[in-house]
Amino acid sequence: MDKRAVILNSRQSLQPRGADRWIVQTRRAVRYAKSRGYTLVTSVGMSAWEMTLYFASRFGARREVIVPRDENAEPDEIRSFWTAQFRLDDKLTGWHEIPRGRIARDRAVFQKTRDRMALERAEIILPVDIRSGGNLEGRLFRAERAGKTIDRTFRTVQTAPERTCKIVVDSSRLSPETDSRLGDALVHWTRTCHGPWPGETRYDYYHAVASNADRYPRRALDTLCRILTERRLRASPRHLRRGLRAVAFSALPPTDAVGLMKWRARYREMTFEPYGLAIERSLAEKLKIRRVFYGNPDMYDYLEPENRDYFQNLGRVGDWMPEREYRHLGDFELESIPGDRLTAIVLQPEDIDTIRRVHSGSVLALYADKQGNISI
Repeated sequence: MDKRAVILNSRQSLQPRGADRWIVQTRRAVRYAKSRGYTLVTSVGMSAWEMTLYFASRFGARREVIVPRDENAEPDEIRSFWTAQFRLDDKLTGWHEIPRGRIARDRAVFQKTRDRMALERAEIILPVDIRSGGNLEGRLFRAERAGKTIDRTFRTVQTAPERTCKIVVDSSRLSPETDSRLGDALVHWTRTCHGPWPGETRYDYYHAVASNADRYPRRALDTLCRILTERRLRASPRHLRRGLRAVAFSALPPTDAVGLMKWRARYREMTFEPYGLAIERSLAEKLKIRRVFYGNPDMYDYLEPENRDYFQNLGRVGDWMPEREYRHLGDFELESIPGDRLTAIVLQPEDIDTIRRVHSGSVLALYADKQGNISI
């Protein structure tokens, strides 16, 4: 019988880079396991596990994948989803499902169950980046006492730094000319994506991370470039009523909008960042972009059906009204906007050249260059 091995990493930075020691050593550990004919016990749900699964797929290593089971989906649907996400070869892939229920509602429970199952199934444990005093270190200690083989060939004590994800805009450097140049515009602000972009597979995401040694490849500037390359703003369901997907715009002038660009610890992300696309508000009605109106939850039931998708709860934690939001239901195709009426917004003057590679229209920087220019 072939031996099973598990590669262990503790939780890692939200913005990993290919040169991070845990990624370098995980790559080596997967190649090592394959060369010895081991079957890797892998899983999904966090980058520390999914990076191993990506390398196992890329290098053709045999693997068992632990996934959460959705009671509303057939097993074949679940497996097909993850197979597509990681480009898995059916002949090299086995599956283990953790039933939905309490586990699905409590991520911490799923993680503990997954960790226990993976260590129970593996005869060989390959620790890579294990946080001192953490849950995995305790499990590793108990596994060794139980007689498991612990191969420390790839162990590293250089845990990747928890990089600062908060973006702070220096208001003293903002050029008031930006507001006047844009006029009465609606702006879609974007942000750094801590994971795959909408519509992107996990394989492609982890491939980009592993291939970029010194920078995280899904920053807000990268996201803006992708939008301009695809010529599409992809709708999102985030913070919206169930079943609704939309693209958000703000009527705030850029120099006012930056005041709302804050780090939200609850979601581990910025509200939005100083990179976006501006369109003339005069085009809104033609492009089916409508203003959002705000109210208490009980107002929703009294609205006309055609207005309900543009209702936003005032919220208990934060006040959404200052965003002055407009909303487009579903994906928004940029092809519908004349090039001279679409402006890309960036933070630094040096960002302009990057945008120019994918956008021939106007580009404005919130910070002026040394000569006081905000566009090139």
